[in-house]
This record gives sequence, C-alpha cells and structure tokens, in this order.
Amino acid sequence: MILAAVFVLEQGVQIFAPVAEVAGLSTQYTQENVIVPPTLYSVHAANYSYAPETLLSGRQYAGSLQVADSRQLGFYVMDEGNFSIWRTGRPASLILANPNAISYNFTLSLPLSGTYYFVFDNQESSPLTVVFTLSSVQDVTVLNPFVAYSGYELLLLGLVFSIIGARGGGKKKEAKRVVQTAEIERESGWNCKFCGASNPGDKPTFCIKCGRAQN
Repeated sequence: MILAAVFVLEQGVQIFAPVAEVAGLSTQYTQENVIVPPTLYSVHAANYSYAPETLLSGRQYAGSLQVADSRQLGFYVMDEGNFSIWRTGRPASLILANPNAISYNFTLSLPLSGTYYFVFDNQESSPLTVVFTLSSVQDVTVLNPFVAYSGYELLLLGLVFSIIGARGGGKKKEAKRVVQTAEIERESGWNCKFCGASNPGDKPTFCIKCGRAQN
C-alpha cells in the first residue's frame, strides 16, 4: 500500500479523474483566462489593422468583436506565413473568415503553436472602430477531497498496517517462544524413583501416580 501511495503521489491524483467522474466524485467548470481584454482598434478607410498573438495548440480559444455603429468589416484569422502572403494581395489559407462581421463571437482550436494574426479589414470609404477580445478556455475538473488526497490517505493506511503487522509479528514470536518453552519443560520431566512413572517439570516433588515424595 505504501508503494501504491508513492505511485499516486508521483503520477498525480488526476489519474483517478475518469473514475471519479463516473462515481460522481468530481465537478467540472469552464475556466476562462483573458489574453486580450476589450481593446479598441481604429481601422482606416480601405485599409486593415491586426492583432498578433502567440497561441498554443491543443487549447480552446474564444473571442468576440463588435463594430461601432453596426457597420461591417472583414474579420480573418491566419498564421504568420499566410498573413505574409495575404498582405501582398495573394490568396492565403485562412483559419477563420467572416467578410461581413458586425457583432461576432468565435471559437478556435489551433493545429500548431505559434503567432496568429487577427485581422480587421475595412473595405469602406470611411474609418471604422472595432472592439476586440480574446481568451483561452479550459475545462477544469475538481476532484472530491477524498480523491484529491488519496495519495496521502494510502500512505497513512500503509504506515498503520505496517505498524500493526510489526506488532502482530512480535506477538506471534512471543507466543511461539512460550510454546517452545512449555514443550521443553514437558520434555525435561522426571521419573518417580518408587514407581517409575513419568512426571512433568524439571524438579522432582510428588509423583502424580503414586503420590510419594521424591525427597
């Protein structure tokens, strides 16, 4: 059990998360970490602006944009290489595209870690103002305290059982010694000098058969 406790402490109690979820010993909630708080971008007429961000693969991202006065602009998300292509006017591969965004909420799951560009493209003849936000979103599992501290619980139980086992072993040894002593005493008995009967003990006293004193 002590070895099991050490294993759990080294691996982390998250190894119990699937079982805890099935058993109802965990709760889940969505944790949101702000990357770009609500930020105002001004986009010149017939021009574009952009927000570069270094993001990680395997994570979920959520964001929103709101164009002032309910006007429209093009909103695009692309990696660094495709952004370099796009800004030269050549066709590029876009991760997300909304050419007529006004009030827009979006989510992203990226294939690779790297720098990504959030582009605000104004095709109108007058400036536009847009408010942009971006956050990372993560599902978090909170384990029941009984599961969360299972490594320490196993360690404590292992120590208790070890102590009990050690004490039990000592008692068994003592009992064995008493039995062996009794057997030795039985084997070292004496014979009556009158009737020859076998008597227990190591000192002759009274014969258990004839009752005569040996002294």
